[in-house]
Amino acid sequence: MFQKSFANSKPLWAILIVALLLATLSGTALIVTQSRASEIMSLTELKTNFAGTVGCSVFQLADGSYVLNTVNKSSTFIVKLDSSFNPLWTKTIKIGQENTVLQRFLPTSDGGFALGGVINNNYVLVKTDSQGNIQWIHTFNSGAPINYLRAIIQTGDGGFAIAGFGEPVEEGLGWIWFAKTDSSGGTEWNKTFAGPVSDCPSAIIQTSDGGFVMSDVSYSFVPDQGFFRLIKMDMNGNVLWNTTYGGQTNYLKPECNLAIATKDGGYMLAGYLWDTSAWVVKTDGIGDMQWNQTYGAEGSSITGILENQNRYLLLSITNKRDAGLRLINEVGKELWNTTFPGVSLPIGFEANFHSIIQARNGDYILTGSKNESVWLAKLNLQDEMSPMVQVLPFAATMVSVVVVVATLSILIQRKVNSNNRRLS
Repeated sequence: MFQKSFANSKPLWAILIVALLLATLSGTALIVTQSRASEIMSLTELKTNFAGTVGCSVFQLADGSYVLNTVNKSSTFIVKLDSSFNPLWTKTIKIGQENTVLQRFLPTSDGGFALGGVINNNYVLVKTDSQGNIQWIHTFNSGAPINYLRAIIQTGDGGFAIAGFGEPVEEGLGWIWFAKTDSSGGTEWNKTFAGPVSDCPSAIIQTSDGGFVMSDVSYSFVPDQGFFRLIKMDMNGNVLWNTTYGGQTNYLKPECNLAIATKDGGYMLAGYLWDTSAWVVKTDGIGDMQWNQTYGAEGSSITGILENQNRYLLLSITNKRDAGLRLINEVGKELWNTTFPGVSLPIGFEANFHSIIQARNGDYILTGSKNESVWLAKLNLQDEMSPMVQVLPFAATMVSVVVVVATLSILIQRKVNSNNRRLS
């Protein structure tokens, strides 16, 4: 009886063994995919003697050329490169005899550039032409004893939006200062957001209705807790809604470094949790959380995000100093990560500069600092960004699970039928 039953089950056992092998192989393929960063990544460090010691931002312009914003301890530089990264010109931005470190930078709609920072505790906005020649300088006094400029954007009407953090004492509780200017830098309005807790902005996004979404970290010392926060405002800076994330258990003390608008109409916020890990929060268009995920260990932080093909490439920091990358899928699962030892980002752990872009040819361009010099690199990741890299192992695993369950069900049923026949 047993020999006959086993003989009848041979095909099913064969299917079961194949399915288990397939599941094992697909799992192995997934592990290999997660450790493939060094294999699929082609990194080229571009050796040029740029002015400054730190690369803050990099942009590709309409003609295919590139522009860098670099700084040292006393001056700011605009560095123009051709499409092959050969230097074309460098302009030094220096306001009087003051230390002029303007780490916020963006190309403007008229072909020029805008730079922002803090000088003598005043917010400063500088506008140049396409050759880096200064056209105008505006200063803004928020009334705070200590100020930090956190973000600038150009608005749809050609003006600018500026967000800063003011505090009464170093490392104290502070508030958000948010201003809108016209295209010549003249103030149209400004707002101060203050309350029972401290607020520090990190990014500004202009929305399709002409209003704004701002990311910030909202925190207090009593009780000692903090939150990621999204604030939605109308076109005049009036708050329409705000939503917080974290503030309890493992998410007690987050620091929000940045936010981006995602292609599905939602938002992604990123930063780190004190003494824990990097943290990313994904929301829908009205700020409701869709998912959140932590990455790395203590000393990890996320400082930049690029979205591509339902994947997110995260510019990250490990060990509170080394720059690197993490690739995650549409629900936050990490696919791989890598680091660039010795490469640091401006302000390091709490950076949120335009330090990574995707060029038109698909390459990724990164800037930062290495050996106290400006670091510029070109990275090719095009093959790994394909969703099929992860779909195939996952599909194989799912097929294997279905086959295993079905085969076991048939074997069990045959055993039951065999036992019933023996009893009868």
